[in-house]
Amino acid sequence: MEKIINEVENAFSVLKTGGIILYPTDTIWGIGCDATNDDAINKINSLKNRDNLTPMLSLINSSDMLNEFLHNKPNNIDEILKEFKNPITIVYSDPKNISKLLISNKNTVAFRIVKDNFCSKLISKIKKPIVSTSANIHNRKYPVNFKEIDERILKGVDYIVNLPNKSVSNLPSSIIKVNKEGEMTKIR
Repeated sequence: MEKIINEVENAFSVLKTGGIILYPTDTIWGIGCDATNDDAINKINSLKNRDNLTPMLSLINSSDMLNEFLHNKPNNIDEILKEFKNPITIVYSDPKNISKLLISNKNTVAFRIVKDNFCSKLISKIKKPIVSTSANIHNRKYPVNFKEIDERILKGVDYIVNLPNKSVSNLPSSIIKVNKEGEMTKIR
C-alpha cells in the first residue's frame, strides 16, 4: 500500500504541472494527463502520432464526479453502472469543465469510473478526470503487458508509474452511449 501511495504522489506531481504519465489502469496500460489541460492532451496526441479529431476517454472515480463534468447527469446512471461487472466506458452528452480536445463533434465525452486502487487515489488527489488512452503508437496493437510497451512511449512520457508488475485485465473496456434520458446504446 505504501508503494501505491508513493506512486500516487509522484504521478500527481507530474500531472499538476502539465506532464503525461504511463500508468496501469483497470483495463490496460495507459498514457494519461489532466483532462482539463489542452497542452498535455496535445503532448499525448503527438507522442501517439494521432490527430486531435478523435477524443480520448477520461477516468473518474465516482458517479458523483459526473456532476462537475456534465450539464445533465442521467438520473439512472448508478443503476446502469450496476449492470456491468467489467470496466465500462460510457459516452455522455453535453459535457462541461473539460478540455475541448476530449469533446466530440457531437458534443459528447467518454468517462470510465475506475475501481483500480491506484487510479482512484490519483483521481482523488488531483480532483479532476485523468485522460486514459492505450499505451501504443496510433494504429498499432495495444500492449497486453508492460514489457510490450514501445520504447518511444517509454521515452516520451514524463513519468512511468513504478508498478510494472501490477495485474491489469489486458482488455480495453466495453463502450456504451447513454443519452440524457438514460437510454443505452452499445458501441463496443
